[in-house]
Amino acid sequence: MPNDWNDVRYNLDVSSNFTEIYNSPYYTDAVYDKFSEAEYQRRYSLAREKMKREGVDALLLTGGSNNWSYGAGVNWTSGLLDKRGISQYVVLPLEGEPTLIYGHSDIHMEATRRVVSIKDVRGSRGGKFGTVIADRLEELGLQDGRIGVLPVDRNGPEYMGWMCYQQIIERLPELELVLLPDLLNELMLIKGEEEIQAITKSGELMVKSLKALVEAAKPGVTEYQLEAAATHALMDGGGRVHFMIIGSSSMHDPKMIFPNPHPSQRALTEGDFILTEMTGGYKGYTAKIGQPITVGQPTQEFDRFYKEIVVKGYRRIEEQIAPGKTIEDIRKAGSYFREKGEQSRPILAHGLDLITAPPYISLDRIRGASPEDEIRPGMTFSIEITPIKADGTFGMFLSRSYVVTEDGHIDITPYPMDELVVVPV
Repeated sequence: MPNDWNDVRYNLDVSSNFTEIYNSPYYTDAVYDKFSEAEYQRRYSLAREKMKREGVDALLLTGGSNNWSYGAGVNWTSGLLDKRGISQYVVLPLEGEPTLIYGHSDIHMEATRRVVSIKDVRGSRGGKFGTVIADRLEELGLQDGRIGVLPVDRNGPEYMGWMCYQQIIERLPELELVLLPDLLNELMLIKGEEEIQAITKSGELMVKSLKALVEAAKPGVTEYQLEAAATHALMDGGGRVHFMIIGSSSMHDPKMIFPNPHPSQRALTEGDFILTEMTGGYKGYTAKIGQPITVGQPTQEFDRFYKEIVVKGYRRIEEQIAPGKTIEDIRKAGSYFREKGEQSRPILAHGLDLITAPPYISLDRIRGASPEDEIRPGMTFSIEITPIKADGTFGMFLSRSYVVTEDGHIDITPYPMDELVVVPV
């Protein structure tokens, strides 16, 4: 049971005292850049409007640390992005205060209380998340209520741990759980002012990250050392890595059309090219950047392909990121590559909430939106194109991130792209 630190401070070597302490002085001098209380209340009000529409009494929000989650609903409701467990959980009732159920205990939980916006933070009692969730629902009088469950992982999607689910339904057999796979993205489709500030900061950090990678690149440096340089710049600015996809190959004998999801021990040599897809976050909101780089001067064909195919095709798509344009306008703009006798990976652009999000816009399909849906101010996008030679032998990845404004868009990753980045040797 929870123990006030003042009552047990002289007996902290007793497990039952230490496991669930609260009200301690620990970490009270830690400093975190958080969203304001007003911003969280805006989010809770928005979520409660959707609860009424869906006919649910509370939301069970989930969030883990994998790339398809990045904290998900737990991040959005509390500011927590944590690696302890498959998922953490937040209970957000239609009426009443939210509760965070956290995987670890003792001082870890006290540290988490300093990070998050939610006042009611409870331990999982050794992984018994479902039991603690059931406790909170009973306190709210919702033991036979209708609870909306948001996904922890959009790849599938997946919703919660099996044991957590079992504990809930065994304890509350009359409870109705309703899966709401698209609600979180809907809640973040149009960003609030503080969300835009956070994603803009992420964009600034990703530019710094790319600059650090370029500065580190030289013959003899490995792909994972490039990843280390980019990661350091991001974290040094207060950011957090989402993923670093970095690869290299020879312009004279290319073995790559897209950066490597697993940066290797391959060392750079003169005549190589580097491809990057890097995403990092600030306060839980990510931005993406990707830029081809050459080690030494590019070959004539490499330079031509970049300027005539990659950049010009990119600019055609970029023109569609504006209010009044449609998702279909973006898709149609991708026809440029075939018009020029080349090809590309199917994906052209996608939305951003905390991470990569609907709509997913590809050459041959649109997912998570209707083609006629209009682009609106406050939406955020990443363009990510991978033009490929007609014979499939090599390609290049190029990406930037945007906030849609009333009169167009802002590139929040403003790194020059009209010329290839050349590392002198």
